[in-house]
Amino acid sequence: VEQGDERIPLTVVESDARRGTIAVVFQDLTNDTKKLGDLSIKEEVFSILGPLGMPANIENVGRVVCVATGIGAAQILPICRAYAEAGNKVVGIIGAKTKKRILLEAQIRLTCSKVMIATDDGSYERKAKATDLLKELIEKQPVDLVYAIGSVDMMEAVAAATKTAKIPLRVQLKPYMVDCMGMCGSCRVKVGGQFILSCIDGPEFNGHKVDYQDYAIRINAFKEIDQWHNRMLRPSPGRNEGTILTRFLSGILKK
Repeated sequence: VEQGDERIPLTVVESDARRGTIAVVFQDLTNDTKKLGDLSIKEEVFSILGPLGMPANIENVGRVVCVATGIGAAQILPICRAYAEAGNKVVGIIGAKTKKRILLEAQIRLTCSKVMIATDDGSYERKAKATDLLKELIEKQPVDLVYAIGSVDMMEAVAAATKTAKIPLRVQLKPYMVDCMGMCGSCRVKVGGQFILSCIDGPEFNGHKVDYQDYAIRINAFKEIDQWHNRMLRPSPGRNEGTILTRFLSGILKK
């Protein structure tokens, strides 16, 4: 956001080449995301770098089920669109703690042929976990590919369910990153028994080859550092910690 700040890996949810804008959705949890959330119209960020990593491998495979929890719903929206544009029948499964925590439902419904929503408290549609809805779906109809973005527990459960059903799985991993160029090594993830860098080789991986236990340890270690650091920060006025925000950045796609 400012010169000298750590880089923040963010998924581009929307882009408009004609206007030269991108839209990013993020959670207000760290010092740098708080700064980004505090920006007003016409304020600037110091620099933006991207795209990073490898592009998603989009193919026409048939019926694709996209599963997301929490802020992963925003991150999976462009994936749903890409698979739909490639000629696939896309089913969306979204999980959230409460109805208020559901993101971009209207946009996901416009993209997917069917959308299933689970809330932990039962405040909207099914009182269940997103993985419960996935298991029900794959028992009733053939599925050619599952794509998951969200919590470690959810992706690990999806990996177990799809492995049993012999369905290919792709996941996006979002480890902490510092320089986003592969030099710091903070985004190392263990896939297929080897450590690789998410900012270079990811964020998409074969979900059946990810070591989720190692990934959870890495995520939790950096989360503890952030929690310690956030105790030193003043909360942003008018916002609770963890608020999910959208920012439209202009002047990005201009040649």
